[in-house]
Amino acid sequence: MDIEKIKAYLVEQKKYVIGIVLAIVFLGMYWNSKDEKEDFINDANTTTQLNSKTPREAMASSVSSNTNNAQTSTNNAQTSEVTCDISGAVKRQGVYRLKNGAPLEDLIEKAGGLTKDAQLQAINRSQLLKDQDKIYIPGKGDKAEADQTANSAAASAPASSPSASSSSSSVSSSTSGASSGDLINLNTATASDLQKLNGIGEKKAEQIIAYRQEKGSFKSIDELKEVSGIGDKTFAAIKDQLTI
Repeated sequence: MDIEKIKAYLVEQKKYVIGIVLAIVFLGMYWNSKDEKEDFINDANTTTQLNSKTPREAMASSVSSNTNNAQTSTNNAQTSEVTCDISGAVKRQGVYRLKNGAPLEDLIEKAGGLTKDAQLQAINRSQLLKDQDKIYIPGKGDKAEADQTANSAAASAPASSPSASSSSSSVSSSTSGASSGDLINLNTATASDLQKLNGIGEKKAEQIIAYRQEKGSFKSIDELKEVSGIGDKTFAAIKDQLTI
């Protein structure tokens, strides 16, 4: 190939080559300018939309959003947890948070468990807790507080639970009867109630309750003589005060 001829040809055609190069450059500048203009228009439209709300509308929208978020958070917290107060015969009295629908047993565990003098027969550890429940666990001799706990359990029990209602009713009637001087029901009386009987102290009251828990309900008041420490003389002195 003759290089000299090629050079001569390019020299002759240089004006066309320069024209093509300039056309390419101008075309590139045109397209860049067009893209920048479109970006500017899009940014301007976006800014206009953001500024279209008045300050009052923007503030109202923000307040509404924050209020909805706060209400949602509060509702979630209310449905997921309950706060209950427990006192009496537990190791750590106080206010505790538990999962919604938790039984009384869980609250007792949170409070460190029961003390040795807690009256188990006066409480229902399967009772489901509600928010702001106040629970008192009675100890030995706490008859007035036992009444309060029985009434609290009756109020907290679901209306659709006949067994819970019946149990609360029997405890309430027993303690009420004891306080008014009526007959003592051997099947529902607490240790405090039993100690109101002539000749029945704390030890014998506990023996009666232990017998009832082991053997079941008394079938007759005469069955009381099968409890250790209850002889014919003791039974004769209290039989007129007993019922089942």
